[in-house]
Amino acid sequence: MVFLANSLTAQSIPVAILCVCLLALVADEGREGGVWVGAGISILLAVTSSFMAHDGSRDLGGALTAAFVIVAIVLTAALQISRHKLQAARVQLRESEAELTTFADSVPQMLWRSTADGRMDFVNRRFTELTGVDQADVVSRQSWVHCIHPDDLGPLKQKLDHAQKTGEDISHLVRLRHIDGNYRWMSMAKRAVRSAENGEVLRWYGGSTDVHEEMLAQQKVRDLMATLERRVDERTSELMQTEARYAGLFEVSNITFAEMDFSETAPLLAELRDNGVVDLRAFMADHPDVLEQCLANIRTTRVNEALVRLMGYDSVAELTTNPPAQDANDGPEVLLRQLEMAYYGSDHIDGRTILIGKGGHRIPVYYTVNRLSDGLHLSSYVDLSEQEHIEEMRRAAQGELARANRIATIGAYSATIAHELNQPIASMRMDVETSIRWLDNEEPNLAAVKRGLERLARTTERVANIVARTKASVTAHRHNPMIIDLHSLAMETRDLMKRELERASALLEVNCDSEFPPIEADPVELQQVLVNLLVNAAEAMHDTQGVRRIEMSILKRADGVHVSVADSGPGIPQERIERLFEPFFTTKPAGIGLGLQICRSAVQAMGSTLAVRNRDEGGAEFSFVLPFAASPHSRE
Repeated sequence: MVFLANSLTAQSIPVAILCVCLLALVADEGREGGVWVGAGISILLAVTSSFMAHDGSRDLGGALTAAFVIVAIVLTAALQISRHKLQAARVQLRESEAELTTFADSVPQMLWRSTADGRMDFVNRRFTELTGVDQADVVSRQSWVHCIHPDDLGPLKQKLDHAQKTGEDISHLVRLRHIDGNYRWMSMAKRAVRSAENGEVLRWYGGSTDVHEEMLAQQKVRDLMATLERRVDERTSELMQTEARYAGLFEVSNITFAEMDFSETAPLLAELRDNGVVDLRAFMADHPDVLEQCLANIRTTRVNEALVRLMGYDSVAELTTNPPAQDANDGPEVLLRQLEMAYYGSDHIDGRTILIGKGGHRIPVYYTVNRLSDGLHLSSYVDLSEQEHIEEMRRAAQGELARANRIATIGAYSATIAHELNQPIASMRMDVETSIRWLDNEEPNLAAVKRGLERLARTTERVANIVARTKASVTAHRHNPMIIDLHSLAMETRDLMKRELERASALLEVNCDSEFPPIEADPVELQQVLVNLLVNAAEAMHDTQGVRRIEMSILKRADGVHVSVADSGPGIPQERIERLFEPFFTTKPAGIGLGLQICRSAVQAMGSTLAVRNRDEGGAEFSFVLPFAASPHSRE
């Protein structure tokens, strides 16, 4: 229609304007390529219609008109395409802004933006979630400032002011008040966005991350490091003091010390361990060359003057030149024990040996070896020469005392025999004299003589029994054991000791089963053991305040009958426990030191062992286990 109107009239410009408007309407629905196609078609039609309107004449007016129409159509097409691109750009920009906002609100960190002068103009939703302050309020009132810890606000403002002046990026740690009112450490970073033309700051972008747990951990680490450094300093000082004391003790002490270096044996021992050697001693016995190699790698690094004097050498250098294995009678064995100590990870060994001093002088010693760091072993030696001499004298004195006791015992038994035999001998003499008178009668009374001889035989048998019993006592022969009633024995012992324990203000508690399997023992000896232990328990509690309690227990167990006597006294010093059963050792002012030794011998004769210990709740306990009697068949 536009083309026909333009062809039938000579007024081309209004028609051209109408084409331009029509092109604008078409451009709203089309794409860029379609707009240009439409513009081309419009130009072609407009020029054709203009040529037809002027009957094909080539006047200047028609040419200008056609030119104007072409320019108008081209400009319209270009403007429509630009408008279309602008609208598309605006839509894309809005979508990008929405996506950017969604992204900013979705990240777990706080994000913000500020103007070139530092005024906050955007914060993401995370800020509101953490602090409870509305995003709009932050932008309008700059209320983010009130969320910073007062102690951190000043340093933060100084950094922000410095960044405004210099445009430098900053990072800082601040405490931010959260919605629950607590402050948490946050790591803040801020970076400038600059103009590409002149480098001026256009805006600032920043973010904050919660580092509260990390800060607490770092603080804890700092505290631990400070504590560690303090303890290291203290320990170093203590070690230096200890080293000084050790050096002084090592050099001036009368106790003998030697320090040996086993570090060169460590690789060889490690190789044996890697090869699966379990029994080092057995391996060394099968491979003496390996032992020799180890012994050759052991060096004496230091000895003190006391050891030099003990072994009779003139100087430390003279002693240390000897191979360590040659310094003791069983030197290789002592060094092998130290190799075992290092191999199995032990820290200490001890024992007895004989040191070989200068000129073959032999010194009996008790040694202890402690494993130090860096493969060093520290040995100490105690001279036992005097103790062994005293021990020899003690054994000699014991022998003399035993002989004297035997003499005294024989004397006592002799008096007993004399007393017991006096009456039988007198009776025998009377029977003999009577029998002789009856034989001297004119008519001998043979019946009376027979009766006298029968009495003489009985008296002779009695004398023989007295001599046999005395011999058995002298030779410590025990009576034949018998099956005993332990419950009755316990009750009898309780009644026997009642008055004596009352005088000692001691309370006796008896814990005894009512029935027992058969037990063979000498009831007199067993009761004497119990009586002795009860008396000792009462005397041990002489100075005890409060209740003085003695517990006597006779209980059956799977392995036999457990017999124990325990008290609530102060217990026995550890250094005395090992000597309690030695003859003549006593803790009583008036004691002779034979009671416990006799008790132990009696218990051993019953097939058991008398043991002693200090109880955890206080007091001492003596105990032994009586074995069950063998069956009649087994006794046969």
